[in-house]
Amino acid sequence: MPKAHFKPFSVEGGGHAVNMYLTAQDRAVFGAPVKGQCSRPYLYGKDGQLERLLSQIEGRYSGVIGRLAADHSGLDDTDRWLLRYFTLLQSHRTAEQIERGFARMWEMASFFRMAEERHGNEWDARQDPTRERVMVELMLSFSEQMQERVLDDLKVAIVRNRSNRDFVTSDDPAVTTNRWLLQRRSIKTFGSNAAGLVLLMPLGPRFLALIYDPAVYSVSASSPGWVDLDRASDVQAFNVHQYMRAISAIYFRREEDAPLVAAEFKAAREHRPDRWDRFTVAKKADEGVTHTRYDVGTPDEIAGEDAIMFHLAREWPTPPRWPSILKYRHGAHGFTNGRTIVRRARIHDFVSDKPITYRRVG
Repeated sequence: MPKAHFKPFSVEGGGHAVNMYLTAQDRAVFGAPVKGQCSRPYLYGKDGQLERLLSQIEGRYSGVIGRLAADHSGLDDTDRWLLRYFTLLQSHRTAEQIERGFARMWEMASFFRMAEERHGNEWDARQDPTRERVMVELMLSFSEQMQERVLDDLKVAIVRNRSNRDFVTSDDPAVTTNRWLLQRRSIKTFGSNAAGLVLLMPLGPRFLALIYDPAVYSVSASSPGWVDLDRASDVQAFNVHQYMRAISAIYFRREEDAPLVAAEFKAAREHRPDRWDRFTVAKKADEGVTHTRYDVGTPDEIAGEDAIMFHLAREWPTPPRWPSILKYRHGAHGFTNGRTIVRRARIHDFVSDKPITYRRVG
């Protein structure tokens, strides 16, 4: 994470030290150097080109955060664009995301290595994933989504925390979730084109970016672009997303909040996913006139088969409760082609040789 993200959470806002709760050790550390929490050197490549580009984006983000904290000024279109895509960027670029990406690519490569060997072929070790390759794939994914303007139709609101509780952040702070699909349709797998999409990013103990699908949700603004939050329970409902995502650390401003942060993290453990990705393999079982049936099995059972199907999907966790300010709009809806439910602006994302028909679903 960039230093600009930690500064509002740092001790006295100085940007040098931050309080943190280490999840694995179950202990608080007060006044840890902010520098030690930021991105590792050369995480984005040793030539420094990508690092310089990201630094420019971070500089613009830091300016937006400074203005929000200084005078609570409203956002213009450029600021809203920046918050949408900076949040998307953070969901791709952290060391934690690179580790998760490496784990899922390694699981896939291990299966294909096994399949090649079962068929008497030698595996090309150059196809083994590396963290550098994962980083490049994640950044390409971000770049493609930004160029396709995949988030442009989402609304942006700044949540202003007026309660007696602070927002916290974590080592994986950019949250992707979907109240509509998780709560009303029990769908745990979705992408950035999904109807009902919500992105969350704590901007400091008193501010949070709420980015949402306006065709599904309604947020009562206190003033244009601003939503006031008065309930501590709503702050906790936002914080639980940090507890569900954190890999090793939760960051908070006030030392006296350490026992509460520890207790809330432990309470959220049952909602943390055992794994973020599901890699499924299947073998061809039966072929009919219009359909072919595949049976799911373990990688060891499927690797020797000649006709194989595989599927990799990310499964998002469901929180115990949702913030009361994120309400369903009357007539909340998306559009489906029978496989996924997307927003109106994204119905042309899928390319096919045959016409694709979408119908509205609510």
